Amino acid sequence: PKKAERFVSLNETKFHIKEYGKGHPTVIFENGMGSGLDTWRGIPDSIAKVTNIFSYDRAGTGKSDMSSQDRTLPNMVKELRGILMKENIGPPYIFVAHSMGSYVGRYYALNFPEEISALLLIDPSPDGLYDSYTEQEYKEFKDIGDESFANSKPGERLEWENYLENRHYINKKKIPHHIPMVIVSATQWDFYEYHSHIMNNNAYSKHLKETGSHDLHQDKPELIIELIYELIENTK
Repeated sequence: PKKAERFVSLNETKFHIKEYGKGHPTVIFENGMGSGLDTWRGIPDSIAKVTNIFSYDRAGTGKSDMSSQDRTLPNMVKELRGILMKENIGPPYIFVAHSMGSYVGRYYALNFPEEISALLLIDPSPDGLYDSYTEQEYKEFKDIGDESFANSKPGERLEWENYLENRHYINKKKIPHHIPMVIVSATQWDFYEYHSHIMNNNAYSKHLKETGSHDLHQDKPELIIELIYELIENTK
């Protein structure tokens, strides 16, 4: 049998993945900017008790190699789908994404809606916020990011360097209403209002506000586990 934790080669890039558990749908975990799959700690283990889980390090992050492809959302999703196909991990998927990972999840759902049975976005990056920035604010935000990623691995830094541009792939686009979508907004930076603009109106969609840091999945893992269980039930 396949080892749960393994490396998969795709176009000369080695990707670090973990896949285990049994059943459908597969729950995909998409990390925040520059983060590796360890960011989820014990959550995937809990979900693997009831269904199949898939987590991975995007190219240039965690233990995955750098990719020769630019770090655009279309390329990230192409790589992810390439890995899933190569490993015979078929849809439907419940997509669980943190922070910038939500851009990947949203782009996926917008372009391959028939493959996604639900989305859970944890304090997703607020694309609408950056549209409201003045040139000065935009520059200041960029400077802060440049500084905080200055000593990061090249692959992590590339995710930051493409971050502001990448939002244009999903900006102002609505997730199809047939896809249940749960958004959990953290109080740390309070993006609630920006998140409410991306909500769709599926009967199972909901928008929660939770006290905690941007890493809400680490502050309140039991909440995230409960929400994933609920989506698994609702999409059966």
